[in-house]
Amino acid sequence: MAIHGLNISMAVFTALSAYGLLLYFEGGADAARATTLLTTLSYLAGIVACIAGIGFFGVQLDRRKSEERREEEDRKAVEAARKGHRKPVKGA
Repeated sequence: MAIHGLNISMAVFTALSAYGLLLYFEGGADAARATTLLTTLSYLAGIVACIAGIGFFGVQLDRRKSEERREEEDRKAVEAARKGHRKPVKGA
């Protein structure tokens, strides 16, 4: 779920940013004056939600990868201990 949420948040943020740049370059100040306050606030809310989603899902993905890395290290330590190379570390 974390990777999908992160991808969706980044895609929507990129799309909103590209739309804003295209709107600016095509219409400039005229386009900015033509938009209503509600449109501007909803656009801003979308951008803020995307940034929050990128942060939230990025942390979740980092946490998940850290757990997988830790499990892999524990598995290797147990496997090495089973072969007699070293004892597994307790409490780490």
